[in-house]
Amino acid sequence: MLRVSFIITYYNEPLQMLEECVQSVLSLPLLPMEREILLIDDGSTVPAPEMEGVTVFRQENQGLSAARNKGIELAQGDYIQFLDADDFVLPEEYRLVLDMQLSNRPDILMFDFSHDLSRKRYQKGIQLFRSGVDFLRKRNLRGSACCYMFRREILGDLRFLPGIVHEDELFTPQLLLKAELVLVVGCTPYYYRVRTNTITHQQEREHVKRRLHDMLFVVKQLNTLTLTCQGKEHEALQRRVSQLTMDYIYNCWLLSHSFREVMSCLRSLKESALFPLPLKCYTLKYGLFALTVNSLCVFL
Repeated sequence: MLRVSFIITYYNEPLQMLEECVQSVLSLPLLPMEREILLIDDGSTVPAPEMEGVTVFRQENQGLSAARNKGIELAQGDYIQFLDADDFVLPEEYRLVLDMQLSNRPDILMFDFSHDLSRKRYQKGIQLFRSGVDFLRKRNLRGSACCYMFRREILGDLRFLPGIVHEDELFTPQLLLKAELVLVVGCTPYYYRVRTNTITHQQEREHVKRRLHDMLFVVKQLNTLTLTCQGKEHEALQRRVSQLTMDYIYNCWLLSHSFREVMSCLRSLKESALFPLPLKCYTLKYGLFALTVNSLCVFL
């Protein structure tokens, strides 16, 4: 029997959404001793209610990273699954995740998410990677920490960094470096609800400035980490750094719509030896983007 700790982070989401999230976990084909539901209330003005089968922990507002870290501290399961309180899992699709977990016992089991319940969710098969390094060398990464289940014991002292947005992009690659067996299941068992008032969807100037600042911080942190890696591990992390740098440049344009801001972004990247982008065939999109944006070097 493998026990799963479902860590639900809650901060002022509508209670109806929270209850739907919890109920989706309770609907999974797991016995009470096979699941643990930890609800971390991160200082909500409307406290999370007590619910049967759920352990509620309340703390002063410290942000998503601190809430997840508290969940990790409390978790007793063999595996951990994160959920945001306004999202939920789809029981029929998540059953496949649980079946694959039980039969393969991977360190990380990755899957996709959907934000449109009207679309049919096709299975795309199963891929097995002998290590997280192997995965990072060959595949693009969806950084969201809610898009995978992972074995708790591989964490070691790795935790989410408090005080930043895009914390998943810093955490997930480092977790993969610790994994020996990664299983990718081609299904979409996680429903991600798009809400315009959440941090990642706010468009006010100060929020945009913070998002770009923290994206660049994450890129630089991971780039520093590559200096401590060698061989395939270095190659794997370097690919991720290059892809995140591409995303940062693209988001700088998308969020600011300013050529001046983009050029300022490129100058900052160049000072940190992150620009021009490496001309690698990671994906067709990356290759074309690198060729195009590197042409702007003449303006720096």
